[in-house]
Amino acid sequence: MKKAISLALVLIMALSLTACGDKEGTGNAAQTGDKVLDWWNGDWYGWWEMTECAGYYEDVDYTRWDICGNIDIGSDKTGTLTLWDEDFSRDNPMAEVSVTLSESDTGEYGTLTSKSGNFTDVDLASEEWVIDPASAGYENMIVIKGHYESGEDKFNYEIWLRPWGTYWDDVEEKDEPDYYTDWYLPLIKAGKSMPDSVGADALEGSGDASGTAPSGTGIVTEEQVQKGYVWMNEVNNNIFETTYEEMVDYFGVDGLFVKEEYSDHMKLNYRYYKWISKDDDSHFVYVNFAEKEPGVFTVSAYNTSGFSGTEAIEKYLDTVKAEAAEADKASVASEGTKDFSATVTQFAHDDVQVKITAKIPKSGWSYDEDADCLVENDDPSAFGAGAIRFEVSAKVEDFDHYKDSFENYQEIADREISGITFQGRTYKRIGYDWIEYVAQIDDGRALSIGLTDIECVPGTAPDVILNSMTIK
Repeated sequence: MKKAISLALVLIMALSLTACGDKEGTGNAAQTGDKVLDWWNGDWYGWWEMTECAGYYEDVDYTRWDICGNIDIGSDKTGTLTLWDEDFSRDNPMAEVSVTLSESDTGEYGTLTSKSGNFTDVDLASEEWVIDPASAGYENMIVIKGHYESGEDKFNYEIWLRPWGTYWDDVEEKDEPDYYTDWYLPLIKAGKSMPDSVGADALEGSGDASGTAPSGTGIVTEEQVQKGYVWMNEVNNNIFETTYEEMVDYFGVDGLFVKEEYSDHMKLNYRYYKWISKDDDSHFVYVNFAEKEPGVFTVSAYNTSGFSGTEAIEKYLDTVKAEAAEADKASVASEGTKDFSATVTQFAHDDVQVKITAKIPKSGWSYDEDADCLVENDDPSAFGAGAIRFEVSAKVEDFDHYKDSFENYQEIADREISGITFQGRTYKRIGYDWIEYVAQIDDGRALSIGLTDIECVPGTAPDVILNSMTIK
């Protein structure tokens, strides 16, 4: 999903509420007597949606999440807008933005404009968000629109918010937040304040934690903190399958336990941890874990604090890739391999077949028969996992059908696989980095072996697999 990508104020004032119904609940900011400030300040709730997704986010086009947030503006008309969705929390927000409130020609509550800050892992430019309640189309609502772009990963987004305690009776059911009926309404009817995370503090079925959460200091070096983020964000294709224990193995110490809570709506228990720089305790990575299996907590979200993720990637990516390759080589050498066999057919020509055998690691890899690919995960359907994909065609030229859309195309050294010389090339396509080897096997069969989001360093699992491969 996700790499890793929630929003409320009770207002008691003389507003016309015929369009959105009466408001009730708690959690409103202290009233200042300034009508405009009192309208903005406090807790907000709603939903946000991604559209026109590309790259890593291609499979989540038109996906929607509930979102919570808080607006805190001072008498000088400057302040902060903080947002968090289902995978984040008030303490670990997905957006923290410095804002300025100014008068507007279109509405009585002015316009809120971003000055600086971040949305997930990208920085926001000054005036990138211009929030005018008069343009929302409903009373007591704000809409934030923006565009996310990080390399080949892109999407447009819209965030729809109303003060916590506001009923959404004037919108169609499809335009209500997903948790509106089951989570939000019971809380506001009971006069509850907005919880610190979406789905928490539900009134029924609060659930129990599975046990005592492990905890340590979480203290590591500044370099470890930044490299850890790079490893999670750029190198570990299975980050959302990574357990707490595996994170501890990576950092070398237990994380600092922050809190544990149960989401009745999600029916999951969550734990929150920090790994903190010993050089500057404002620099840390904040990692959320979800208990999807009893007693097993896997990463559900992560974020940086106090340092730039972009700068960390620029500084440490090559080093972290090299370290990961060494760890992979050691794992393959110690664990050993097992036999693998698959038969791949040409699309719409079942009589044109290629049988492939190889040695693969005893664990950590599986085969997706529908997609004809070896997946770098025990679960062949794992989202974002690297893969070795096989495709059969009549001739090599067929694999160039989409060549015009290849980005950063480069020819690389040929590779001998099963006694056949394969032509090598690298490129980026539909958000994936590819290493592809193609060859004409005989007069009627050509084979493409494509490695997506995988490095093929000598001695690592992909290299071992290709070296052991036989083709018939």
